[in-house]
Amino acid sequence: MAIFAGGQCFTWSSPMLPKLNSEDSDINPIGRPVTVTESSFIVSAFNLGLLMGTPISVVLSKLLTKKPCLLLSIGPILIAHALLLFANQVTYFFIARLLMGISTGTMWCFSPTFIAEIAEDRNRGILGALAGIMSTAGSLLTYIVGPYTSVKYFSVINLVPAVIFLVSFGFFVPEDPYDLLQRNKISEAEVSLKKLRNNSKVEKELDYIRNCVNSDNEKRFIDLFKERGLRKAMGICIILMFIQQLCGVTAVISYTQTIFDLSGTTIPSDLSAIATGIISLIANIVSSILVDRSGRKILLITSCCFTSISMFTLATYFYLLTSNVDVSSVFWLPIVSLMVFMFFFNFGLAVIPWVIVGEMFPSTVKPLAVTMSGFFNFGLSLTVNVFFPYLMALVGLSGTFYIFAFVTFLAVIFCYFKLPETKGKTFKEIEMMLSK
Repeated sequence: MAIFAGGQCFTWSSPMLPKLNSEDSDINPIGRPVTVTESSFIVSAFNLGLLMGTPISVVLSKLLTKKPCLLLSIGPILIAHALLLFANQVTYFFIARLLMGISTGTMWCFSPTFIAEIAEDRNRGILGALAGIMSTAGSLLTYIVGPYTSVKYFSVINLVPAVIFLVSFGFFVPEDPYDLLQRNKISEAEVSLKKLRNNSKVEKELDYIRNCVNSDNEKRFIDLFKERGLRKAMGICIILMFIQQLCGVTAVISYTQTIFDLSGTTIPSDLSAIATGIISLIANIVSSILVDRSGRKILLITSCCFTSISMFTLATYFYLLTSNVDVSSVFWLPIVSLMVFMFFFNFGLAVIPWVIVGEMFPSTVKPLAVTMSGFFNFGLSLTVNVFFPYLMALVGLSGTFYIFAFVTFLAVIFCYFKLPETKGKTFKEIEMMLSK
């Protein structure tokens, strides 16, 4: 539910910005339309918060185990939505979006590792992919409810998943056994593992985890840059995060309704956004079914291939539109292209990089490695959101989408030749494979 709440935050700006641009004071709590600069700041504040969440997660990981860290990570979201109940100035919206970003960034730094370490090798992929399903479901709720509710009542709705997470996760989910063994809490780790496996016979797996932890204790932060295997893993994760953001998804999510409005389509933009959210959810469900069967690599290659094609098609449509070519006969093309993009982005690029990040590092350096990957990812997300309007003004919407299409084309080549397959492998097997 924490990831669900974060998913709501990711797409908050899509239905809310049109309300803040309204001159109707009954719709716009600020009482006047926001300026272009204010709109950009509100959108970018979330991405700035994502970036700030990464160093916060490093500090928390030094003090606490992952479970209390995840519980604390939901706090800023609760404060943000509570603040929006009374917000009547641009500053309040900026602060609320910043808090949403901090919360979401922190939880995404902890959740891939937590999920990877409580899962079994045979189902680690599907459990990691479930995070994508929950995030997309949260985004879909925003698309469905956001356009038809006020800012105030939408904030009340957004508070519910966060509260559910606090109660359900706090009382019913056990601690990470890796965390407990690192702190030499052997009996607590055994109890936790029995609950996770719903089995009283966990001695063999407990011994394996203990051996992993003892071996991992020799790893230090500097080893991420000194050891060949860890350096290779870090490079792969950074490149995957680069691909995830430079495929254009941040711009597409934040400006979904704007893109449909610019396309000149007769289909209402809010309905198009809802359809896009449904397509994304279906893609995540399909991906979660296939990730432990087909593997991570083939899903990513397929995802990159079709996101590149859909971005190229969308770019060509807007190029023809701005060249005064009559495109009324293919008014549906931007909708189909965007839906294809969102389907195949969520099919692989949305979650698989985070699944891989949670698998590739020893437990002692994993929090720092995930944080570094997250910092790079969220930094790129902020950069794309800030400069997307300016890039669009410089080279046009078509030129911007052509750039995104080219990046994902290069990603297909990288994934085919350089990305190792981690499906069904233990953490030790992955470490040995990367060291070769």
